[in-house]
Amino acid sequence: MSIDTLDAFLEANIKEYVGRLFDQPVERLRVRKLVGDASTRQYFRVTLPDGRRVVLAHYPDPIDPATHPTCEVTRLLERAGLPVPRIIDIEQKRGFMLVEDLGDRRLQDWVPRASPEERRRVYGQAIDLILRIQAATPLARRLGCRAARLAFDEEKLLWELSFFYENFFERLLARPLDERTRSKLFDEFTALARELAARPRVLCHRDYHSRNLMLHEGRLYIIDHQDARMGPTSYDVASLLGDPYVDLDEDFRREMLDSFIARRRALEPESTDPAWRSQFEHEYQLMLIQRLLKAVGTYAHQSAVVGNPVYDQYIPRALQTALAAVRAAHRFPVIRSTLEKLQP
Repeated sequence: MSIDTLDAFLEANIKEYVGRLFDQPVERLRVRKLVGDASTRQYFRVTLPDGRRVVLAHYPDPIDPATHPTCEVTRLLERAGLPVPRIIDIEQKRGFMLVEDLGDRRLQDWVPRASPEERRRVYGQAIDLILRIQAATPLARRLGCRAARLAFDEEKLLWELSFFYENFFERLLARPLDERTRSKLFDEFTALARELAARPRVLCHRDYHSRNLMLHEGRLYIIDHQDARMGPTSYDVASLLGDPYVDLDEDFRREMLDSFIARRRALEPESTDPAWRSQFEHEYQLMLIQRLLKAVGTYAHQSAVVGNPVYDQYIPRALQTALAAVRAAHRFPVIRSTLEKLQP
């Protein structure tokens, strides 16, 4: 994104803050606005005269380092030994958070050019990070982190499905379903949310996909982790393997899912039950449905409400993957028929 789109007052504030922090003349600092995500945060890369670079996240409200979600979850993940960008400094009143610059190599951008062997290796790393996040569950509880107090309970999961319906059907398509179909659809949404909410919970990143995994100096780093919370074991796996931002073939998804299952079984005592795998795979299909419909709701909201159509291109793949999961689950006929009517 061009510097021309950067507000002059904000640019001056950023330069004053970074120049003072690093004892550098403001006129020699370069500030470039980075492409952000579907949030109210703005990101900027600041280049110092000696070539060093840092990233500044600008939040719309003041930052309290003791309670801010990004600060708290970063401390948790760092303590668990997970690779996250280091927080360098915080300017509380102006909502400035200065963090380590991990470059521009998102997993999303890397995948199309990667060989099958490279893809297998890096996604293996991504699976390993999920397991390490889950292994931090006791630590999160012991520290009393907000991530351990929040959960994908029935209310949250159902709210996200409602968000999908309202933003996709009512706002983006402007084609609400008839009341009878809508009522049946929400009956199935409720059943889906209730079943997932009843599953055992572990710590989840909450938005674990190829736009939030960075390749830096030969390893994967996790970003955008401030919304971590407790959820089903399959949550982050479904986010990664059902990711609409990249085109993963079904055989590769199956291979990576099998890898996760094998490694998770080695860690979970209950996994010795012969029924564990089939129960987990069923949970995974249900999680794909919920997670992808919620993603479509976010994309639709960005397009129809915020006026940002950049995510429209990912809606067809998300809907197709959700439909495949509904078919694999052999459940929810109204969700299935509704999604089938949306196919080309």
